[in-house]
This record gives sequence, structure tokens and C-alpha cells, in this order.
Amino acid sequence: MKILVVDDSKTIRMLAAECLKSLGHEVAHAENGGDCLQFVADYTVDLILMDIEMPSINGIEATKAIREIKKDDWFPIIFLTTHSDDDSFANGILAGGDAYLLKPLNPLRLQMTVIVMERIYLMRQKLFNTQKTLHQVNLELERLSLFDQLTGLANRHNFDSTLARQFAWAKRSKSSLSVIIGDLDYFKVFNDCYGHPAGDNCLSQIARAMAEQAKRPIDLACRYGGGEFTVILPETELQGAHVVAESIRQAVFEQNIPHAGSNIADRITMSLGVATYNGQYLTGPDLTKAAGAALYNAKQNGRNRTEVAV
Repeated sequence: MKILVVDDSKTIRMLAAECLKSLGHEVAHAENGGDCLQFVADYTVDLILMDIEMPSINGIEATKAIREIKKDDWFPIIFLTTHSDDDSFANGILAGGDAYLLKPLNPLRLQMTVIVMERIYLMRQKLFNTQKTLHQVNLELERLSLFDQLTGLANRHNFDSTLARQFAWAKRSKSSLSVIIGDLDYFKVFNDCYGHPAGDNCLSQIARAMAEQAKRPIDLACRYGGGEFTVILPETELQGAHVVAESIRQAVFEQNIPHAGSNIADRITMSLGVATYNGQYLTGPDLTKAAGAALYNAKQNGRNRTEVAV
């Protein structure tokens, strides 16, 4: 453990340090309550041996301040004192102390008390590690809830929540908001022809190409489901969204993924629909529906093309 010995007596600090180092602990020193508080603010500490009677800030005041500063980060504080009466004992414990050692210090009692407090230290370490692991698990669960495992793009849930948030902002700020919906042409035929593993590889490759086209931090590329993808483009007018959609279509085409089952090309292609909110839609789903209608027109008009909502 890293143990801080706080006492205005150099003799007591040296005696305590000798006892503690023999147990394998790291020892630091402070001569008064003020130095103690500064040390606790600057460094990690696992245990404090705190003299009660010190000039300026005494041990009781310093302990109260430490408990306030550290809040739930509780580490043991052992008081060193010449007072053995009940009132002194109660005041120390109520101030946030965990144990008492009477002066002059008995080296054996000091060491045994520190061994007891080390049990608290070990439990704190286990709790810290458990909390760290739990935090990592929660982050992973959050990631899994927001991103598609196959492609790494945002998933449908992420799309819906982000669109709702961006639509509300566009409505308040009277700014434009565009949505692109793209669908791989004859993707079911591709899976039937090449198999689902090849289909998964295709989706991953297409996702990377799409993500490269959604260049701004505020843009969000999503896998909507199956071979369907979406992009949310905040503060983007229809013309700009059309340019992004065409860059996606071209990027998909340039992946040069063979598709013998396609009726329009020798490779995987994508049809896209674009819609832009400028005050005319009531909700985010209405905007998505308009982009979907534009996608339908792209399919009807020959595929491997981009259509915009009118």
C-alpha cells in the first residue's frame, strides 16, 4: 500500500515508517494537516496514519476535509493520539476515522492494525477492478446496441434515435436535413448465387466505402437492414445530398464486386433515394418515407442510379 504518515513529530514519522516498510509498504510523510490535504489532492493514497494534535489544521479537521474531497473513495485513516477517553474516540470515528493507536506507538500494535486495514485495501482493489470491468462491459453493450456487428456502421436503432434528434434540431434552427437511402441491386440474387458468407463480405466492403463518403463528424452512415443502407446528413441541402449519394453510388460501383446474377451490370451496384427537410415534413419518419419513395423510383427507372424526392 501507499501509506501517508501525518505527524508534526519527526521521531514518530520515522518510527512509523520503519514499521511500515518492514511490511513492504511505500511510505510518504506530511508534517501537518495542510500538507496532508495537499498530498491527498495530488497523489493516490491507500492508508493514512493521522496525528490528531497538530498546529493549524488538526487531524480531526483534516480527516473531515479528506472525506469531503474524496466522497465515496473511502480509504482507511488511523488516528495517532495520546487521548484514550471515550469522547476523543467517538469524535475521531464520527469525523471519518477507522481506528485509534495510542502514543507512544507500540510497533507490534501498529503493524497488526495496518494488516487489518490492508484487508480493506484489498477489498477496495477488488471493488475498483469490478467497477472497471463493469464499465467496460457497459461500454461494449452500448456499442452493440448502437452499431451493426457485421459492418460496424450505426444500426437501425441508432438511425432512428439520431434522426429524431437531428430532425428536432433542424425544426428548431430552421436548417435543412437530408436522408439518403441506398439499396444494393439484386442482393438477394447475389446471396443465392454466391452464398451468405460472400454476401457478408460484400456488405462489409460496401459499408467501408459508404463510411468514407460520409466525411463529416456529424454525418451518420447506417446499415438499415439486409442490403439497405442509410445516411443522415444534417445541415445539408438537396443538391449537396445528391452529390454525396452519387459519390456513394460510384464508390460502390468501383468496389468491383462481381455479380453474375445482376441484370444491369457485371458487378454489385446500388440504387439510392434522397430527400431533404426544409420545413415540409412533419416528422423524421416522414422524411425517411420520402427518401424511400425516391429509392423506389430509382429501382423503377433502371437501378444503379440516384433519384430525389419531389
